[in-house]
Amino acid sequence: WEKEQAMLDDVVGDASKKNLRGGGNKNNNNNNDWEARKREDERKIAAFKARKMAEEQRKHQQLEENQQHQRIHEKQEQREKSFRNNLGDTHPLLKPENGLSMESALEKLRSSTDKLSVIDPLPPQQQLSNDILPTRFHVFADLKTPYVVGRDTPFFWHIPRSGGVVVKTMLSHCLGQTLAAEVGELDGHDKDSEIKVISFSEHNYTNVNIATPQGITRALNLGLVPAHLSDTLVSAHVDLIPSLYNANDRARAFTVFRHPIDRAASMFYFLQGTGYPPLKNMTIDDYAKSPLIENNWLVRILSESMTGPINMDNLEIAKEVLRRKFIVGLLDNKRGSFARFDHYFKWKESPKYEKEFGCRKQLMDEKYVPKHPIRKDSDTWKLLLEQNRFDVHLYDFAKELFSQQS
Repeated sequence: WEKEQAMLDDVVGDASKKNLRGGGNKNNNNNNDWEARKREDERKIAAFKARKMAEEQRKHQQLEENQQHQRIHEKQEQREKSFRNNLGDTHPLLKPENGLSMESALEKLRSSTDKLSVIDPLPPQQQLSNDILPTRFHVFADLKTPYVVGRDTPFFWHIPRSGGVVVKTMLSHCLGQTLAAEVGELDGHDKDSEIKVISFSEHNYTNVNIATPQGITRALNLGLVPAHLSDTLVSAHVDLIPSLYNANDRARAFTVFRHPIDRAASMFYFLQGTGYPPLKNMTIDDYAKSPLIENNWLVRILSESMTGPINMDNLEIAKEVLRRKFIVGLLDNKRGSFARFDHYFKWKESPKYEKEFGCRKQLMDEKYVPKHPIRKDSDTWKLLLEQNRFDVHLYDFAKELFSQQS
């Protein structure tokens, strides 16, 4: 650009000399033309300088990105080398020489670094001990034990934006079940002093709201589960629901999974559609970069690590909870999922099963087409993946479980 500036200066200089040689004989029009050409030359010089500065900034940014990628690669190699060197018959956190109690080991697991922006989750060293299962899930019946109708109470873990409404509709409308869900405290029933069944929109519910922590506390005080008035409990609070069960009244848990990237996108557009103020002027990419987005919510809630960093051991704990305690369904396979739930919970024996077959068929055949699909491997997909990397691995495991449980 210095050469171009020099050439433009020569042009300006030649024009100035010509104008001087013309002396006072140049008319006003020629003077105006000269001024216009001069301004145009100056504008071109300024534009060229701006383009050159932008190019230099772009090169500098590219250099920084390359250096960052190199650092990421080096850290990943170090992590892989560490995993290879530490392979053994016992999980390193539980080796006797470490002198760690189980409680201390769990605490160390929770405080480990979660570098989601640096690496993909690596394969675990080995399956964690069953004893490391969070104690809250001990009141969830193991799948290896037979289910007896009327003894254990089914619990549907309603993962938000994953087809839970379809399942609740099937249970209440098609099978005529009495649900403990979120509507039981309407019409003043939050003031009831004892547990009972109420009717709402021609469907039956117990008079509790287990969609909130406060409602779960009230349900516990009223003795929701021991009363055996609810056919199924429905809540997203898989972390708090276990408090309602005990060794004599266990939960039989089931859930439906949706791909975490699709779930994250659906969550954004749903919240934005409700008028949630922080998302009003956000794009989904902005949301993915903000602290408002969920970070590996599934793995965190199952491994009791809702805050702080998480790592591969949290993923293994979440897998163990699913493997031992949950009948798994997939939103992408509603028909197969419903058939599995029917068989396991013996809902086919319900007197309404055959009568309401049309109701169930309509729900199973209903195709959901997302309004805002996210193309795989697009920039938006990658941003959402950054926040849900462990959940994607858990989803892949859930798909394996779905095949195994068949």
